[in-house]
Amino acid sequence: MLVVAITAALAAPTSAELEAAMQAYSAQAVNGLPTLTEAQRQDLIQGRCVRVLRENPDPEKPSAATGMILVKVPRPNLWIATQDLHASVDPDLTEFIVKPIGPDAAWWYGYWDLPRPVKDRQWVVHSYNNHDLAAATGGQAWEHVWSLVPDGLDHVRSMVGEGAKRGIDAGDLDHAIFTPVNEGSWTMLTLGDHTLLAYQATSVVGGSIPSWMVQKLAMMRLESVLRRVEDRAQTWVPSHYAGGHEAVYGGDGQRIVLGG
Repeated sequence: MLVVAITAALAAPTSAELEAAMQAYSAQAVNGLPTLTEAQRQDLIQGRCVRVLRENPDPEKPSAATGMILVKVPRPNLWIATQDLHASVDPDLTEFIVKPIGPDAAWWYGYWDLPRPVKDRQWVVHSYNNHDLAAATGGQAWEHVWSLVPDGLDHVRSMVGEGAKRGIDAGDLDHAIFTPVNEGSWTMLTLGDHTLLAYQATSVVGGSIPSWMVQKLAMMRLESVLRRVEDRAQTWVPSHYAGGHEAVYGGDGQRIVLGG
């Protein structure tokens, strides 16, 4: 079992503790975290966002963008802020479940509203919680993973029909471009009373948009997405889940209950 001890529970983790936790995570995760420099780890400890673009050596394949922040916010609150059906981490993104697979796994439809004249993008992904990772790290690390379902749009069409769901109708499905690559993960590592929150995305949006522009856009949005999760975890989650409200499943496959 891979467990990293944090000795100073009330202080931010040291660079060595942060590095050890990230290595333990990457050894078991579906999407390992990028290796950081000492300067980047210090940026995290000081509360700054670290963004890393791992470029694929094959120019025909997509690169992976990762954003990370270290925050003094409980992991359950952060997890709910990314997983709750009522939560939204991006105002330009519409999501809903296409097909439930298990208690904490499902096919999700996503619709990204892009500025005109660029066509909107859409996708269907299979998302799930990595229970093996949580067990291997003694519960310190949680990972929520997603990958593209190539024929998933057929299921969305049958669901939408002539009506609309969450504002999406058949016309939107016909207009938007289905992304050929879409995979990534949410990462949360408990480090004393701090949590390392990371968002990773590997995508190709298709159409006429060049890959360098996609990478630039993804890197620009990383911090705003992470900070929005941090804010929702501190403000919306405590009020929404007051009074012992039963919440979503954590990365270990167990339900999270706040305020019980």
